[in-house]
Amino acid sequence: MQELVKEQVGQEEVENERAEMKMEWDDEIHGPRGILGWLLVAFIGMVFSMFFVAMQLFTKTIPALSSDSEVVRFETRSFREIYDSEWTTILIFDAVFYGALIIYTGYVLFEFLREKPIVPRLMIILYSVNLLAAIIRTYLLLTTVDAVSEELKASYWSIAIAAGICLVWIPYFKLSVRVDNTFSK
Repeated sequence: MQELVKEQVGQEEVENERAEMKMEWDDEIHGPRGILGWLLVAFIGMVFSMFFVAMQLFTKTIPALSSDSEVVRFETRSFREIYDSEWTTILIFDAVFYGALIIYTGYVLFEFLREKPIVPRLMIILYSVNLLAAIIRTYLLLTTVDAVSEELKASYWSIAIAAGICLVWIPYFKLSVRVDNTFSK
């Protein structure tokens, strides 16, 4: 038992000496580090997400808000069957949420590349808010308008996808050794 304790103390001393000498990161001692592996998947997902949200905002939501009902009916897939003034509530929610999401995702990407310690918390907030927004949008669809069945199905799918993303990525950002090593000071 004493030999085991001495060996562990010896390993800690070696680690401390290496840290003092500012030696390079040793994956065998410290574990994996860097924006590789699953962190790279999360990063690429955020970039694609930001791109697709911007496309949705600028090609569908904003034109729908700034157009008369005929243009909305013919130009946007989501609103082709009917146009009702109650859609304005949902469109405004979408515009505000998508705009805020683009800005927030840009900030998270910036901090992600700088490997700041706050990134795991920012990612958890991003995934949670995305799920909450999908739920709110579905609620708005159910309560404010006679929603198109396509739109409701898409909304239910967006809740399922956001919940799945939360179930996978939130534990990863809380428990992963790579996340800990990459985003710690």
